[in-house]
Amino acid sequence: MTAVATHESSAGPRLFQDQTKDQTKDQTRARVALSHRLVHHALEAVAAGIGNTGIAAGDDRGSLSGYVPLVIVGPAGSGKSRLLAEWFVQHNLTAAGNPTSSAAIMWDGRSLGRDLTTALSHNAIDRLHMRFVASRLIVIDGVEQITAWDAQRALAHLFDAASATGTAFVATLRTHPIACTLLEPSLASRLSGGLVVSMPPVGTTRYEGTGDAFAGRREVSLRRVINAAARHHGLTAADLVGPSRCRQVSQARGLAMYLARRLTTQSLQSIGNAFGGRDHTTVMHGIRGTELRRSLDAGLAAEIDQLMAGLVGR
Repeated sequence: MTAVATHESSAGPRLFQDQTKDQTKDQTRARVALSHRLVHHALEAVAAGIGNTGIAAGDDRGSLSGYVPLVIVGPAGSGKSRLLAEWFVQHNLTAAGNPTSSAAIMWDGRSLGRDLTTALSHNAIDRLHMRFVASRLIVIDGVEQITAWDAQRALAHLFDAASATGTAFVATLRTHPIACTLLEPSLASRLSGGLVVSMPPVGTTRYEGTGDAFAGRREVSLRRVINAAARHHGLTAADLVGPSRCRQVSQARGLAMYLARRLTTQSLQSIGNAFGGRDHTTVMHGIRGTELRRSLDAGLAAEIDQLMAGLVGR
């Protein structure tokens, strides 16, 4: 009788942990699916808005006001470039049957950067201005690849001119425009003024839990997770495991707890022990706080995805 009771008491926590991991996987898949639906919905709204408005007819852009520009944010490998290229081709095929449809242009960041630099050096920016204002849709994949800030400032002015005539803009970035240090402030301001949606990396669910998700991979250690989260916030590991409750340290600690839960097989209490002996409820609070911030901030979501990819990929 005693042996049976002991077995049941030990099996109970394991069963609870397995159920918790399954629930976490399901929640992650749901978040990824929601993110992809938001991206597709936003692109469909842009396409519908272009089809329902006309420059020549003098229609306004009320239906697109919240989607100009549409910026899709996601780390390398998220599939945003491929998705955008396929959508652009499909949009052109659909628009080909509309005799009133105007031009649509797609640039990658490097090509547009070269065109802007050449136009500025040859005093020919007016030609690009004419192309921008004459287009119904302009797509720029990888805006951060425009490295020259004078070219970025010129793009900000072209964006203003084209938007005033009803041109729709869709762009991609690896991080949120405001968080992207590679962007000149005036361009970052324009890009953050519309709709910014996050596109998580392909296979995001591999970062959750154990089993097949970690087949062939060495488990990430708690030490590496803590060090990565600390470096990301400009702190030390000692800061995260110490007693400080200041905002910066608390957010970094919560991020590390979130990553630890996603990338290791450690229990909540084991994670808490690694953070200076904190209990499991503190760990849960840190994880939930990070999940909430991630759901509200596309830029933070992309940064977290990059951190996870870096830790798992090593």
